[in-house]
Amino acid sequence: MKPSRRIFMHLVWTCGIAVILYAGAGEILAQEKAQKPDPAAMAGQYAANAKQNATIMQQYAWEMRVEVSLKDETKPAQLYQLRYDLDGKLQKTLLTAPQEEGSGRGIRGRIKKGKIEDFKEWANKLAELVKEYMTPSPGTMMDFYAKAHFTEAADGSVQITADDFIQPGDKATYWIDPATKIPHRYVFETTLDEDAVSGQVDFGQVPDGPQYAARIMVEVPSKQVSAKIENYNYQRQ
Repeated sequence: MKPSRRIFMHLVWTCGIAVILYAGAGEILAQEKAQKPDPAAMAGQYAANAKQNATIMQQYAWEMRVEVSLKDETKPAQLYQLRYDLDGKLQKTLLTAPQEEGSGRGIRGRIKKGKIEDFKEWANKLAELVKEYMTPSPGTMMDFYAKAHFTEAADGSVQITADDFIQPGDKATYWIDPATKIPHRYVFETTLDEDAVSGQVDFGQVPDGPQYAARIMVEVPSKQVSAKIENYNYQRQ
């Protein structure tokens, strides 16, 4: 695996796992558009449902597909199997053959190494930023509910939107199925060092099982960086 790919894989892996854990928000976001929720009660329900969903998730194994694009070049997708061990720790197994790592020597190699280190530092910052949006605290969610706007989307779902979610000037939006009272999509828009960052999560539901992030997309257009993460084939262990 090339160094740049290996570094960015740390980012998408962190994002993918964070979203899966965050997906436990479940029903707590669903509200009738004419009724303003009690922020404290909603935040408490958020924490309880997230914990319950994470516990149920430990009973399952599933597969994850990661596709990374750097500077308009789409890298070969990597497939993983994920499961929790007896200690409750998430384990991953690479199902596709690892790519060979490139090497560089001389002046060109040193220049390349310097660029890799710069990219690694930036990717780590991006990973931490995105993780914040995937795992908001109950306090953050309480503030979100207190200032959110509830409207009916074109597809009939309830759309919940608020600005200044994690940092000033950002924006977060959830789409809720009014029949099931479960979020089916989450989008955030923010910045990192003045570069625009966007993320979208499409949720899925295992029958009689946990909610999960079926598809996660993260994009940084100015850096020509994007990632698509898909989780599927959930089986009870």
